[in-house]
Amino acid sequence: LEFARVYLRPDGFAPLIGDTDSGQVLPFQRHSAADHAYLLSIGAIVFKDPRLKLAGISAPEELGWVLGNESVAKFESMTPSLELENSRAFPDTGLYIMRDRDRYLCFNASGAGVNGRGSHGHNDALSIEVSAFGTPFICDPGTFVYGANPAARHAFRSTRYHSTVQIDGHDQNTTDLKAPFVIGNEAEPTVLRWDTDASADLVIAEHYGYSRFDPPITHRRTVAFDKKSGTWSLVDEFLGEGEHEFQVRFHFCPGLDISILDSSVIAKSRSGKSLHISSLSGQGAAELEELASSKDYGEKSLSVSACWRIRSEAGRFEWSIIPIDDLAGKTNN
Repeated sequence: LEFARVYLRPDGFAPLIGDTDSGQVLPFQRHSAADHAYLLSIGAIVFKDPRLKLAGISAPEELGWVLGNESVAKFESMTPSLELENSRAFPDTGLYIMRDRDRYLCFNASGAGVNGRGSHGHNDALSIEVSAFGTPFICDPGTFVYGANPAARHAFRSTRYHSTVQIDGHDQNTTDLKAPFVIGNEAEPTVLRWDTDASADLVIAEHYGYSRFDPPITHRRTVAFDKKSGTWSLVDEFLGEGEHEFQVRFHFCPGLDISILDSSVIAKSRSGKSLHISSLSGQGAAELEELASSKDYGEKSLSVSACWRIRSEAGRFEWSIIPIDDLAGKTNN
C-alpha cells in the first residue's frame, strides 16, 4: 500500500509499466488497468490510516464487500490526510519516483523479470513517465494484447514505444515474435546514484543492452529534479566508440496536442497546460511519429512520440523538461 501510494500519479492513476491484462486483485467491480486507488481505500480502514484515503475518492464498492457497511461509513467520515507524498526509491522494483506537489516523474530501472528469464517485462530500461498540473504528459504505452496479434505485442514492448533511447534500430533486450512471453536479459539496468532532499532529486543509472554489439555501447542516463522551479534536466551519455544512430524518444499520452518549435517539442493539454522538452545539445528539430498507447487490455488509441535521430560518435546529449502554465505564463505550480 505504501508503494502504491507513492507510485500513483497526482491524478490518482498508476503508470502502466510492463504487461497488464487489466486483471484486478479484487474483481468485484470493473476498474481500468491504471486504477489502483480502490485498494488504498481498503487499507485506510484496515490500518486506520488517513494517508491512504485519497482526496476526492468516495468509498469503492469493494470496501463494502470485503469489510461490510460499517467500514463504508467509517471511510466516509475519515478526513483524508493533506500530507503530500515525497520522492522515494524502490530499489527492489527498480522504480524511482520524483515528486513534489503536482510534479511527478517515474524513472524505470527495472530488469527483465523472472530472475532474468523475462516474461511480462518490456524493453523500457531508463524510461520515464512525467506528469504536471495533474495531467500526465509522458506515459508508458501499456500492453494492448498478447498472443492475438504478435506484431502488435512486439511493438508495444519494444524500445521504440518507450521514452528512452534506441541505438541503431535495436531493442535493448532480445525478443522473438514467436515467443511473446520471452525477453532477453542483456540490459540489466544498474542504478549508480540516488539522492533526494527537500530541494532536489537526482538519479543516475545505466544499462548494458547495447554492449552485445561491436563496438559495445553503454547507455547512462541522469535525471535531476529542481523542486523550486518544478523542472527536470536529463542527460544521456553513451560510453563507447564508433558512429551510431541514437534515437531519443519521448512517448506522449493520448489526447495531447503535440507540436515542434525549433529544437523543442511542446505537448499541450486541453486545459492550457503544456510540457516543453528541449534539446540543449544542438540536435536540431525532432520528428513526430504516430504510434499508439493502450490504457486497457485489448484497447488502443493514437499517441505521438517525439524522436530525435542523432547520427554521431558516442557522446553526451542534454534535454530540459519544463512544465508551463500557458495561461499564467510560468512554470511554477
